[in-house]
Amino acid sequence: MTSPSASSNRPSGAQITTAVTTTVGMSLTLLLIGLLLVIGFLGHHWEQELRQEARVQVFFQRDVDPTALEEAREIVRTDPGVESVTFIDAQTASRELEAQLGESFVDFLGYVPLSDVMDLRMLPSASTTEALAIAVQRLEEIPGVADVVWQEALLGQIERTIQRLVGPLIGLAAIFLLAAVALMNNTIRLTVFARRFLIKTMQLVGAHPQAIRAPFLRQGFYYGIVSGALAFAAINGILTLVQFQNTSFLDPFSPLILGVLLGILLFLGVLFGVSSTAFAVNRFLKKRLDTLH
Repeated sequence: MTSPSASSNRPSGAQITTAVTTTVGMSLTLLLIGLLLVIGFLGHHWEQELRQEARVQVFFQRDVDPTALEEAREIVRTDPGVESVTFIDAQTASRELEAQLGESFVDFLGYVPLSDVMDLRMLPSASTTEALAIAVQRLEEIPGVADVVWQEALLGQIERTIQRLVGPLIGLAAIFLLAAVALMNNTIRLTVFARRFLIKTMQLVGAHPQAIRAPFLRQGFYYGIVSGALAFAAINGILTLVQFQNTSFLDPFSPLILGVLLGILLFLGVLFGVSSTAFAVNRFLKKRLDTLH
């Protein structure tokens, strides 16, 4: 037979309903915030990838000493703005061009008219028009380099398009974020509101305000942890479902990135849960008993 003390410690149906409702509300809010973070991260990643598609090609002089050519190639390869290089020698380029044309222009000309070329993929930090202009000037000064070609017009168009999109997207994200925070705050306030008479009763019997706040703050902390974990699980599930349609979609999401996302959601859940709870409890502590109805 269940003892009276065990029955009194068992949560009531209303408390369970309140806990579930609060957790679901906070989880949905954190899910929205998490999706905004995911979209922002993907947008930044795709921007960097798009910038890096604007390659830089370094053409070397044809009549240059092999040793000097090798030194020039090494200087280009170790340039601080270069991420990776692909070297195409003149002989290989000529054979490929002859295969496409179907005739040997080298036999007709008597020499190879093409130059050795290095195709450069630049680092994301060096893929802006300003940084690339400086890098190109630096590469052109290398002995043995005949010309440096880069897609300045394409990169400029990409940057102008990004600038036009960034402002409206940030504004939209800010609106969604404010709505999410307001929703979470109202959810916590309703949870505390349902127990406002308990707060005032404890205050009237002489309980210290800190002793009154403590159980509510612990509850807000637990709500935040559980809601953050549920929101992360939902986001992870969404990303996995999307990956079935595009196998490369999750490439930017390394375990480190997912761990950071989980940490952010847990931190935000605890922050909003505890702060909103503290604000709501303090509000009812300051009210008179006759104003609680």
